[in-house]
Amino acid sequence: MTVLVVDSSTIISCAINCLMWVFERLNEKGIKFVVPMAVKKEVVDSGIKTKKYKYQSIRVLEAFSKGVFEVYTENVEKETSEILNYANTSFYIKNKPMKILHRADAEVLVLAKKINADGILVDERNLRLLIEHPDSLNSHLDKKFHTKTKMIEKNVLLVKEKIGGKEMIRSVELIAYAYSKGIFDDIISVCSTSEKNCRKEIVEGLLYALKFAGCAISFNEINDYVNLLK
Repeated sequence: MTVLVVDSSTIISCAINCLMWVFERLNEKGIKFVVPMAVKKEVVDSGIKTKKYKYQSIRVLEAFSKGVFEVYTENVEKETSEILNYANTSFYIKNKPMKILHRADAEVLVLAKKINADGILVDERNLRLLIEHPDSLNSHLDKKFHTKTKMIEKNVLLVKEKIGGKEMIRSVELIAYAYSKGIFDDIISVCSTSEKNCRKEIVEGLLYALKFAGCAISFNEINDYVNLLK
């Protein structure tokens, strides 16, 4: 069985686009999705208290109630605090540390190592770049704040050492995998009654929807995926 730890950002991207059912189908195919308590609180408990995200949170709650997401309930406070300390002192602007990770993000990293997960589902740019491409994160911060950002390489390395090597997977990769496994075939079959190139339209529709919901993917990457999957 493949085990993936899921960050709030991926759940939100998919919930916005009514794709929670895909997690259920993948779960049936042997993929186990695990979340730390902080993620469950962020995507369900907090959202359900707001007018804007109430219904979205209820749809996510349905997935939890079906057991699609397993909530890890053991205390990870010590490890989480260490990750937050290193991550949030890894970049400085004008001699002030920048907050790179939130608690839920840090718990995801801790949990992935603790249960020896096969990968981490994450759409949030800072978390992914911190682990995979810290230099790119540094450049991104320079452009975003129009000033020079100082990276403390020692702290970045300490974050990596704390979590070990884990593959970062975006929602677009998850959905592309689901597509390749035939999970969207019923939709393609209905669409194929029209004269349009349904495979191309559906792939483009899925990937652009996820991009505009917050998944960090470039237009060039979307074009590559469309050519590969259609």
